[in-house]
Amino acid sequence: MAFSLSPFFMLKTCINKSMNPFTHYGGQLSEENISPRSDASRKWFLDKISNISERSMDQNTLMKEKPPLVGAGNPLSGKMYMFWYNPKTKDDLPYWDAFPLIILLDVNSDGMTGLNLHYLPIRLRQNLFYGLLNRVSSTKFTSSTYLKITYDYLKASSALDAFRPCYKRYLTKQIRGSIVNVPAPEWEIAVHLPTSSFRKENAQYVYRESKKQIRKF
Repeated sequence: MAFSLSPFFMLKTCINKSMNPFTHYGGQLSEENISPRSDASRKWFLDKISNISERSMDQNTLMKEKPPLVGAGNPLSGKMYMFWYNPKTKDDLPYWDAFPLIILLDVNSDGMTGLNLHYLPIRLRQNLFYGLLNRVSSTKFTSSTYLKITYDYLKASSALDAFRPCYKRYLTKQIRGSIVNVPAPEWEIAVHLPTSSFRKENAQYVYRESKKQIRKF
């Protein structure tokens, strides 16, 4: 019965009723007896939300959803985070995402590097995300689970070339508000939610540019 509802209606209803989208979609997977992070769940998400408008999710509301999202006091490599960002060099950038969803790679004295999955269209995003799960620290997917990946590992793997347009550096001073951790059990849902907030250009333009960059390798 759930498949008869349009994905836009489902997510809009979820938001209007102040329901947590992670709980909402996680519950539907469970009700339909679909295992998370599987080929079946991959197709399920693609069927459900691939045509949802990029503007259908309120990011500020999502950041306040607890549980499962939690504040990140000390971001750790291999985990997933979301936050608001205002680039220092935004006047020189052709476009940027003001609400990154990153898999953190490295932290240094003034910022961090990571993979912002928003720079990929949904199918390429899926391919990269599910490919990275081969490097998961634990298949139990608890709050302590992380991905064992580095920039050198990604660069050496031709199967993961889609990471290249996602690789970004973020300055700590340019982060606005809190950094929120997305626990591993919620990764799959977060990857599919339409939470990007591109500036100067729309998502479709960004996706075309990302594909061009990937084709160079």
